[in-house]
Amino acid sequence: MARSASRGDLKKIYQYSENITKTRDRAIRLTCIDQNRGVPTDKKRSNRMARLRIRINRLTLKRQDEILKVYSNLIIRRNILSPEPRRSKQTHQTSQASISSLDRQSAVRHESSSPPSSPTLTSPRSTSSSPALQLIVANIDINPDVTKVDMIPNVLNSDNESYDDDDDDNEDDGIVYPDGVTDFRPYKTVARYRKATGKSTNFRSYPILVGEDSLETLILGLEDFAQQHYCDLRFTDEDIQFHRSVYRASCGLVDLGSIHLLATDSLLTATFEFEMDLDYDTDIVSSKENVETFVLDFCQAISNVLSCDINNVRVFTIEKLTKKSRKTRVNFGLTTSEHEQTQQLADQLKIHAQSGFSDEEILKHVKPRDYIYLWKTVLTHLKIRLADLDPQYNFDYRKPGVPDKDTRGGYPYFLPIGWFRHGLNVSTKYGHDRTWIGCVNAPGEWPVAFHGTHKEAVTGIVANGLLPKFTETDVKLDEAIDQIGEEANKAGLYVATHCHGGADLYTTPFTVTTAADRSEQFRIVFQCRVEPKKFTTHTSPVNEGEAWRFVDPNAIRPYGILLKKD
Repeated sequence: MARSASRGDLKKIYQYSENITKTRDRAIRLTCIDQNRGVPTDKKRSNRMARLRIRINRLTLKRQDEILKVYSNLIIRRNILSPEPRRSKQTHQTSQASISSLDRQSAVRHESSSPPSSPTLTSPRSTSSSPALQLIVANIDINPDVTKVDMIPNVLNSDNESYDDDDDDNEDDGIVYPDGVTDFRPYKTVARYRKATGKSTNFRSYPILVGEDSLETLILGLEDFAQQHYCDLRFTDEDIQFHRSVYRASCGLVDLGSIHLLATDSLLTATFEFEMDLDYDTDIVSSKENVETFVLDFCQAISNVLSCDINNVRVFTIEKLTKKSRKTRVNFGLTTSEHEQTQQLADQLKIHAQSGFSDEEILKHVKPRDYIYLWKTVLTHLKIRLADLDPQYNFDYRKPGVPDKDTRGGYPYFLPIGWFRHGLNVSTKYGHDRTWIGCVNAPGEWPVAFHGTHKEAVTGIVANGLLPKFTETDVKLDEAIDQIGEEANKAGLYVATHCHGGADLYTTPFTVTTAADRSEQFRIVFQCRVEPKKFTTHTSPVNEGEAWRFVDPNAIRPYGILLKKD
């Protein structure tokens, strides 16, 4: 402990106490419901209870630290740094596996201001390439023939995580539904938002607010957008910085800094299915702790073989192949923030697997074979901090007197007339330099462009997972190469200079039910700033203005979400 001239914050203590009370109430409510039902607790509720207990413990520690800072003028430095990466040849105790996961979650306070170093095929793997990001096993669903594994990045301060326990049971969610409702999903989605912001979930007294300027309508649109692209929408109170959003997306987690990537195939995962001579029941799934240990060791072993970042490797499922023989199939994937690098890693792993992995404790059980890999989009979670949807940055382009055209960064800016912008607070999300988001055409200011939300807008992968040639899907690849050379010979990301006749062509409407017999449809477009001199210009595939083609996803920064009624 070290002396400090500054004191703690009493407001934080009160907030921690309030959060502890709320979390305990949720745990008690779940327990009482199970007792009243008189049925055993299922796996889903057990997982929820475990997460609630972990949250209570963390909040209690944080409150204790803050109390010491307030009343003893002390700074508490807990020795909870992330442990050394796990090695596949180590023997792990069950308790150590659990503690390691908690330590990794608790140790993170702030993300590095510098981008992660890119793993290579020839250099030894750096164990510190992403000090504030660690893939963890968030959920394990064990079934007789297949076990599903959910691996997500643990980012920033996990003590402040707002868990979204999305339960299908109406008895314990505290929601009062309007009469005549048959589709409960929209109300559950808005209820999660209202609970996170301390608002009533009585929809009889307080109906869903429907309109272009309604944040609740936007939340429903984002939920629909996430579901279109096979993601779960999650709310959090983590202050996520966006300068590493693309890297987090390569680990499966999308935030408001990379949300536009859901509508593209720019972050593809090379998926493998390795056959292993391990017994599914006795060697792997005898307990959740064993599954977690196996998964983390498997990822570490693949990382060792490829000399790559362990966060590039994710396990998705573990399957029993036959009931009589010791055969198990592991479905996993490789993803990096650059497609070419992912393909390099996949090709190298394919070569290794042909002759087997005799030197790796876990991988030596892999049957040598000429494995194929398939390309898939495996972005699993859309995580949103509600405070980042900041009304002070809203703008109503529907009101009279708004000009059709302006300039940003020295480029024409065609305003999205007829739309309503829900602003994102990005003022401190990319470091301290805010010139890029300016409105005075200063050097370093970025121009405005628009991005649609329909996944098959320009690029796509075929249903069987085989990667088509870019020329078959990336419609302006050849034209881009003619403009800037081989630098453009990568998968392209497209934005439009116009919202109307441009990005709106590549949107899918979502429906909001306003009454038992009435509904309204809306569309979403992302308003972005884009880095100058990082794109090529094209007259199609848009009807108005230009399409700008990028190969660097970091050169596109969403700063608003546009909403319009059909």
